[in-house]
Formats: sequence, C-alpha cells, structure tokens
Amino acid sequence: MILPVVLIMVALCGCGSPAIVGSLVKVQADSAVVNGVIIDQAGYIATGSGALGNSTALSVEIKPGQSYEGRLICRDSARDLALLKIEAPELKAALLGDSDLVRQWDEVTVWGFRPGDAAPIESKGSVTSLPKDEQITYLQTNAALDPSLAGSAVLNKAGEMAGMVSWNADQSGREGFALSSNEIQRVLDQAREAESNPLAVASVDSPSVFSDRAVISWQTNRPATGQVEFGLKDTYGNKTAPDATMLNTHAAVLQGLAPKTTYYFRVLSVDCCGNAAASKGYTLTTTAAGAQAGEFTISNVDVYDITSTAASVRWITSKPATGAVNYTADKETESDSQSDDNPVYEHKFRLNWLKPQTRYSVTIKSETDFDESVQQTLSPFTTPPTSPVGCKMNNRIFDFAFKTLQGNEFSNKDIAGKKVFIIFTKTSCPTCMKQALFLNDVYRDWPKDSEMLMFMVASSEKQADVEEWIKRYGLVMPVYMDPTAELVSDCQFRTIPTALFLDTGSVIRDIKSGGFGTQKEMAAAIKHFYEQVR
Repeated sequence: MILPVVLIMVALCGCGSPAIVGSLVKVQADSAVVNGVIIDQAGYIATGSGALGNSTALSVEIKPGQSYEGRLICRDSARDLALLKIEAPELKAALLGDSDLVRQWDEVTVWGFRPGDAAPIESKGSVTSLPKDEQITYLQTNAALDPSLAGSAVLNKAGEMAGMVSWNADQSGREGFALSSNEIQRVLDQAREAESNPLAVASVDSPSVFSDRAVISWQTNRPATGQVEFGLKDTYGNKTAPDATMLNTHAAVLQGLAPKTTYYFRVLSVDCCGNAAASKGYTLTTTAAGAQAGEFTISNVDVYDITSTAASVRWITSKPATGAVNYTADKETESDSQSDDNPVYEHKFRLNWLKPQTRYSVTIKSETDFDESVQQTLSPFTTPPTSPVGCKMNNRIFDFAFKTLQGNEFSNKDIAGKKVFIIFTKTSCPTCMKQALFLNDVYRDWPKDSEMLMFMVASSEKQADVEEWIKRYGLVMPVYMDPTAELVSDCQFRTIPTALFLDTGSVIRDIKSGGFGTQKEMAAAIKHFYEQVR
C-alpha cells in the first residue's frame, strides 16, 4: 500500500563561535569604551545611550586597527538606546530575532567586550522574566553581567539577537536587563524614516478658547512627543508639561490664562531620536471673564499603542472633569472599566489584560463638579494576535500530537527551541518519494554531534503498512504516526511536496513548494538555513 509521508528534520544549534562575533564593535566615547552591535549593513550600530554620556565625538572600531567616525543618529534615553551610523564597506549585521517569541526560562547567551579585552566573551544564562516599563519591553536574565557589558548582544538559542544589555547608571534596579530586539527594530525603523523624512509639524488646528484656558491641537508627519510654548510676547516664556507619548495627533491645554488677553504660542514636537520640530508662531485671545463658559464637550479622542494585550485611550474635556472608560470584548456580556475621580482636562487610560486578536467596544465618559456629563462611544478596535498560527511565512506552526511506533506521544512541545526542516510528501508520486530518499540520505550523512534530529510522520496510515514501507526503502530515520492527518489537513497545502523551515520558536521562516531536484540541493538548503540562524 502506498502511503502519504511527512518528513521532519530538527536541528539544535551546536557549539562554536556564533556569527554575532563579526557584528560586535567597540565605541570610543571620550575616555570610555562602550560595546555596540552592527544591526544593519547600511552602517547602523546599536549601543547604550547612558554609557555614551554626553559625548558627541564617537569612533567605532569594527576590528583592531580599523575604526570609523560614528555619527549619532538617534538617542532614546527612555530605552537606554543610541543608534550610530558609520560609512564602511562590507559590514556584517546581526540578525535581529522576534523578541515576542522569547519565553521565560529560554536559554540566552550574552556576547560583548570587557575593558581591555581584544576578543569578546560570552556569558550564558536564562530569561528569568519579561518585564515592561512604560510599555517598553525588556528581557531579564541571570547571565553574569556588569556595567561594562552595556550595549552587548543577547542571543537566543538560534543565534539571533533577542536583545541588548541595558545598564544605565541613571536607572537603578536594571541589573540583568536587556532591551528587547523588537524595541531596537522599532527605533531603527524610526531612525531610517527620520533620515529620509525629517520630522515636521503638519498642521495646527484653530484653538478652542475660553476665559482662562485654551485647547491647542496639532498634527505631526511622524510619531513624536508634544508640548506648547506660550506667553504674552512672541518670546513665549511658558511651556505646558511635555507629553512623552509618541503620537501623530497632539493636544495640550493652556491653563491659568487671563480673560480678554492675547497670547502668543507655538507647538513643539520631538521624535524618538531627539529630532525636534516647531511650528510658526500663532496668537489667540481669551474671552471675557463673564462670557458664557460654553457647552461641556469631549474632544481630541484617540485610541493608540494597541498591542495584543493592551491599548491606550485619551481625550480632552472643555472643563475639568472626571474620566471613565468602559470596554467590552465581543461575545462577552460583562464589561471592564477604569476611572479617575480627579477633575482634569486631559484624560489618559491604559487598558491592560486584553485578549489577543479580539474586537473591543469602548465608551468614555466625563463629568464635572456641576453634574455636567458627556459620554461618547468610540469606534471598536481589534488587538493583534500574539503570534499568528498557521502554515504561512512568519506563522507559528499548528500544534500537533504524533505517535511513535511504540505508542508514545511526540508533539510540538518536543521541537520547542529547536530548528526544524519539514517535508510534506506522498509516496504515491515519484517526486515525493525522491524527497523522502533525499532526506534519508541527509539524515544518514549529517554529523551526529550537531544534535540534529530527523524523523518522518506517516499520515492516515495503518502501523503495519508504515513498518513495511520503512523496511522496503531502507529508511533509518525514526518514524511517527499521524492517523488523522490533522497537521496535513490544517496546512491545506496546494502543492505536495512542500518543505517548511521552522526556527527555534516553531515559526515558519521559509517555504519551498515542489521539492528539491537533487539530494545535494536539499542538503545545501538545510545547511544554509542551519547556519543562517545559528
């Protein structure tokens, strides 16, 4: 009987110096030498902001005797991250991994230079927690660290950069912390945009003016902070409290103004890299003290910073008022709520403990001390998934549960933290059978000390037929059973054979339909993948 067969290869990264060593650099900042990592072949280098001090004259040594002038592109003090840029040929960039796939107790290795050392050292440990601070994600590790390793690379088991050691002397309690790679990628994307598209104030709305206050609203072309300068002259002299939230739409309330008085103002914004933009000057004139205070209203409503488990909501009221927000997940009857009884103009709430990939309905409400009340229902928002599950690129593979020929279970938990090569085949087609034989040869020739695992999964077949098939073709790989063909059915591939490459987080990194032409081609593809994510 001809059987459909699934073949799976699993690799666990072995020993030897990882590729990251070629991406480590030393940054000379005044009298200090700071670790750095090349994160883009265009010359971007990540390092610690606090470790640089106030130095602006920077030199980057990519190897002994080879240094380049470093230009400071971005300094994000909140993340203790600075991005430099050098002009140098043939740079080797670190591969930034997806830090959202990091789990507690995952193994990590820190690579960096200690003072005076010519070669980098490694420090092994585990991820002890995944803390957040003001919505910035970190990894905390028990690897042996000290301040001299600020700016060093933190690698996951696949050899990808999962974070960078953060050790800012101004931020106590950060021992063992590393800024996550997704935070670094986010700032890198913004730094690239900042170079090609400088920050600018796109527009300033007509202010809402009262006798003792005014609401100023404006837009920037990229996410940035917000602040307003104002005063009785065009030299201003006063500033609102800075809003550090990175947004495209901004609002601020000027308080303590005098009635029937003309004020000068301009808006200020700063992006994550420290680039500033200011509007031209404007004027406004407050109303008379006895003038009608106006209707109590809500304005400048925004839902932002939406993650798989949280979202932020903000709004401004025309008078000091309390604030409350109610939010309900689809198909649920009970709602959650948050409130603040302090009468203020600007209202901000962070909605935590949300469910991934879920649609939420939101209602906000504010009330003054004079029983004036206003309520507004917002447009629903949907949280993104934590990690999409499926059989597409950048999706985590579906859960599966196979059986060994001895009746034991082998599941997706058994490939966690390992590299995987999968081929879906059917023995009824000659091309598919070639794939099985090719992979069997790869398994036979692969170095046993590399901790590479290779096995086959037969779907919708009787065990006796599988055992006979193994004997007929002389296959030496372990074979597992999937009687219901659940994984094959879930993937719904249009072409068989199809090959999948999974990283150590069981995320699909590459797909090849139609199989390989030769055993040599298959072996080369597997070797390339194995080395790329080491």
